[in-house]
Amino acid sequence: MSKRFKLFIFIGALLYGPGLSNAQTRSIISNLANPAIGMSALFLGQAAPNLTAPGSTGPSFQEAEISVISTVDPLWTLAGNFTFDAGSGLAEEAYAITDSIPNIQIKVGEFRAAFGKHGTLHTHAFPFIQAPIVMSNTIGEEGFKDAGIEAAWMTPLPWYCELTLGGYRQVAVTPDHPLNFNGGSMDNIPYLIHLKNLIDVDEDTTMELGGSDLTGMGDDGRHHFVFGADFTLRNVPLRQSNQRGWILQGEYIRKVSNVGDIYNHESDGWYASFQYRLSQEWWSGIRAEEAFNSVSDISDNPTDTSLSGHVQRASINVAWLPSEFSELKLEYGLAQTANGGPAQVDNRVMLQFNYIIGFHPPHAY
Repeated sequence: MSKRFKLFIFIGALLYGPGLSNAQTRSIISNLANPAIGMSALFLGQAAPNLTAPGSTGPSFQEAEISVISTVDPLWTLAGNFTFDAGSGLAEEAYAITDSIPNIQIKVGEFRAAFGKHGTLHTHAFPFIQAPIVMSNTIGEEGFKDAGIEAAWMTPLPWYCELTLGGYRQVAVTPDHPLNFNGGSMDNIPYLIHLKNLIDVDEDTTMELGGSDLTGMGDDGRHHFVFGADFTLRNVPLRQSNQRGWILQGEYIRKVSNVGDIYNHESDGWYASFQYRLSQEWWSGIRAEEAFNSVSDISDNPTDTSLSGHVQRASINVAWLPSEFSELKLEYGLAQTANGGPAQVDNRVMLQFNYIIGFHPPHAY
């Protein structure tokens, strides 16, 4: 190598070296400052010949959800989920989590309360297109979402046993919140107790047992309670975890209120479902459910607050997942109400397309 060529390299390093170093530094700072971002969207096509409400049949856009998550510092991780439908947008969840205390996780912000199984799921993660009828008549179709604080303690028992305690903002009844927790007094803060037990049945199968209690004072002078119990048996073969498996799940929820010793049974119901993985890309499922003193979108007046109906529904679906970023689900549901008169029937076919781009936080096991 000639002396002239060596001198050329030396001068170039002096001139451009600091620039390259600064560019790398800026790139690192930029990547650290940006959170992981993802988006999911749901589109639905539906044929419901027994429904007369406008929009019951045809294509529709259900919602889009933008998710962000990032580590704030050594103590806190911040996450947010922002949903948009055809007419509005809202911050569905915005919360911070810390695991800095051994065996305890603390969550602060606006989030879904840890009540039951289905109540903790986002819409795009529903195993069936329609939420169980009991949900919208007890804690809300998408669970109980409110501002508050939760602490989950991993107990020292020999199996996985988690105890969660939560306290939340007082909230009035809305279309998304059927619970009256608007007592107004400082000592009437709604609170939650949730117990989750996870037990290994064998090397491929786990059993989960859970119990939930959500309590608060309403502006009607009544104490309002929601109790729930859930059971899940999940099979994930070690050697074919992405090709075979099944999930058997059931849940019962009951909503009551009382003044003194007088209890008022408001509504209750249950569902039981079985999902089976046919292959790496195909799932199938079947679900039966029943709701008492409830209303649904097949009732004469779905906004009726008297909750006087008895609703039964059976659903069956098949889902195609060509990748972890998209899902096409075909579902058939048959429901009927019995309110002392002629039964109302809902016979519908639904086709849902769900896609995800970017990063999305993993769902709970």
